[in-house]
Amino acid sequence: MQVRVLLILILTSVLITRVQVVVFTCETQTIADIVFLVDGSSSISSKDFNFMQTFLEMFVGAFAVGPNQTRIGLVQYSDGPFLELHLNTHSTKVAVIDAIRKLSHKTGNTYTGLALTYILENSFKAESGSRPDVPKIGILITDGESQDDVLSPAQTLRDAGIELFAIGVQNADLNKLRAIASPPNETHVYNAADFNVMSSIVEGLTRSVCERVSELSVVVFPCETPAIADIVFLVDGLWSISRLNFKTVKRFLGMFIRAFVVGPNQTRIGLVLYGKDSWVEWHLKTHSTKEDVINAVRNLPYKGGNTLKGLALTYILEYSFKAESGSRPDVPKIGILITDGKSQDDVLSPAQRLRDAGIELFAIGVKNADENELRAIASPPEETHVYNAADFSVMSSIVEGLTRSVCERVSELSGEKVVMAGSFCVEL
Repeated sequence: MQVRVLLILILTSVLITRVQVVVFTCETQTIADIVFLVDGSSSISSKDFNFMQTFLEMFVGAFAVGPNQTRIGLVQYSDGPFLELHLNTHSTKVAVIDAIRKLSHKTGNTYTGLALTYILENSFKAESGSRPDVPKIGILITDGESQDDVLSPAQTLRDAGIELFAIGVQNADLNKLRAIASPPNETHVYNAADFNVMSSIVEGLTRSVCERVSELSVVVFPCETPAIADIVFLVDGLWSISRLNFKTVKRFLGMFIRAFVVGPNQTRIGLVLYGKDSWVEWHLKTHSTKEDVINAVRNLPYKGGNTLKGLALTYILEYSFKAESGSRPDVPKIGILITDGKSQDDVLSPAQRLRDAGIELFAIGVKNADENELRAIASPPEETHVYNAADFSVMSSIVEGLTRSVCERVSELSGEKVVMAGSFCVEL
């Protein structure tokens, strides 16, 4: 009897060790194609390979897996790539986790570049279960330096629209991981000192992938009118906006920018962060492509400070909407303010001067923003120029209305008829 009780205790202990608790669950409707690229080289011991399997189980456990939800593929690599499962191999979470538990450690050298090329040419294909118009995610896990070039294959994957995350363990080259991963590094590159502490990074990775998939899946209405405009964002960077909420603001900006055709002879985008001071992050002439502007948004720094909107409004009039900053004559000029609080200085006079200079002002308030102040800043009518979001988490609910209003106003100012396209899935 004692032996049986002891055996039950041992088995229970093993199961508790094996089945980790997933702290975070991706509750959004995540529809994505996720392919893991797992280092199976000889530098990884069998015990460490088991830790990696547990890490994979924890990650997969956080997502809703199914043919019409998230699909999971996996390739193990060493001297060459070894296909473990295609995106259409398993249709349930249980089946995927079972396949992960049955992985056999291959051993060998570390040819990461060859493996990256392999998943592009084999895993992210229709015949392997990859779907059109669905966010595509590649997650690399490695413990050492590759014996072949990784930069070119990684760039090719990113150019194909595949979002890359890189996880380094033990002796992994952090600079190479940064070069492989999609920007920004803060959310796409992870490092664990050892395999036995990989579980410490799984929640951060899961959250980042979940958020990125949500961003990539957002539906907006693109402005298809040949919108030629100079648009400058004035973004509140004060301390009351947490780092997490600031990330939401950046996603909102990306969603808006994706709706417009950006270029030197089309829409130009500038951005100023403000607190107690104003910081030009980029001028209207700084970036000439949509992707460059989107990447600049992703890399926006979190600065903090007090709320001096009046000073910031004066700043964009005197510096942003100038020829030397890239502002063009006879082109509609749009200023878009984003704030979450009441200004500590006068906003009425600076806003009036901007409007008198022919600059169309839109005002977006979040959370504790003063609605009367927003109305006093914005150009009329307030129905199309003032927007409110109860919280940062619901900012995406107002992006379509803002996009339509700006698109229509630019068209009116240009004497053109507005054309809004049907919905489409944007990549941020």
